[in-house]
Amino acid sequence: MSIDKRIVLLHGWGASIEKLTPLGKELEKLGWKVFIPKLPGFDCPSPKQAWGTKEYAQYVLAKSQEFFDKKKFFLFGHSFGGKTTAKLAIIDNQSLLGIILCASSGFSRANPFKRVIFRILAKVGKVLFIIPPIAKISRKLLYKIVREHDYEKTQGTMRETFKRIIEENLKIVVNKIKIPVLLLWGKQDKMTPVKGAHYIKKVLSKARLVIFNQEGHQLPYNKPKNIAKTINQWSQDLN
Repeated sequence: MSIDKRIVLLHGWGASIEKLTPLGKELEKLGWKVFIPKLPGFDCPSPKQAWGTKEYAQYVLAKSQEFFDKKKFFLFGHSFGGKTTAKLAIIDNQSLLGIILCASSGFSRANPFKRVIFRILAKVGKVLFIIPPIAKISRKLLYKIVREHDYEKTQGTMRETFKRIIEENLKIVVNKIKIPVLLLWGKQDKMTPVKGAHYIKKVLSKARLVIFNQEGHQLPYNKPKNIAKTINQWSQDLN
């Protein structure tokens, strides 16, 4: 049986389509047709209103269906892109052939203490940070506590978008994914610890988990050739 080699690649928060271009090229060498969409707030203008993961998932679906003429496709997502990928698979199992979650967010950082601190930070930050003597120290300390330095870099609707996205926990709904899943993770990942991959594997027993022992969160950027070969072999094994 022939393999439908159509795939969409989604980058992480703060990145751009260029970050996944090497992976795209490696996949093309293996016969894949690749689409790396420009995402609002990154490679194209920010949305006029704050978005959540659902809005990004719907946007990716629309752009991908247009690119592939409404044919089904595989969806790869790294970090925030992985969260968007999982969200689309949860709300729409019919448009995808399978998903690849690479160091995906949304599964291992649901620490209640950090979420509470982050919400407090978001509310009082404007007042706290206008006091020059303590502004710099306060920013570093509070962002270090919640490990959300990306929030400090956002502005406008993207700041509210960031808040909405990181506060969404997909652990409780991941069991709704009914299509093939490939999990790619770096064992040294500190941003999205590998325990998130193990959790998904526990819930979705048929998912395939591949761990790269020497890699961290930059896995798809550091090992594009290895990732491409792994995706290609996995897709072949599905037939």
